[in-house]
Amino acid sequence: MTELQSDKTTGSGQEQLLQGERIHLRRPALKDANTVFHWERDDEVWRYDMHRPYSRSMIEFLPTFERNYVRGNGRQFWFIIEDEQRTPIGTITYFNVDNRLGQVEVGLGLGNKDKWGQGYGPEAIRTLVRYLFTLPGIRRVYAETALANHPSRRAFQKVGFSEVGQIYDPRSTGELWVLLEIWKTLTL
Repeated sequence: MTELQSDKTTGSGQEQLLQGERIHLRRPALKDANTVFHWERDDEVWRYDMHRPYSRSMIEFLPTFERNYVRGNGRQFWFIIEDEQRTPIGTITYFNVDNRLGQVEVGLGLGNKDKWGQGYGPEAIRTLVRYLFTLPGIRRVYAETALANHPSRRAFQKVGFSEVGQIYDPRSTGELWVLLEIWKTLTL
């Protein structure tokens, strides 16, 4: 069962936590900057997305990380995915919240390649989607991924997302992408 709770392990009682069976989703902190910076610079992690964020140095990356990940920009909401040992293994986000249409978009990135293919991606997606469906008015969660990104497509399908069609790369490279969606009426 997914729960949003205060994380008492930090001593602050302020950190929000979503919990799956094996994973935890928590809000990013400045201590995560170095890890996320290295994931961002890994060509294999980003092989399906030609428009990845990229910073040349930690000095360049840190203000962006603090502004977008830690403080938040009010439009995109990030979580660090942690495994059973509470080791960061990736990020998951929701954005494009449309209360009028009752929908929100999600995105996933597993930066720790040692954890690929072990079910952490689908569990992180399931945990976040369960939470999103508790938000007032949210009925549809969708994702967009590269047509060639079979691991991502499988991860979303394992959670119950359906592929509803092909779209062009939202960043206008002309590459084909896939639109996936899940509706609140389905049980996770």
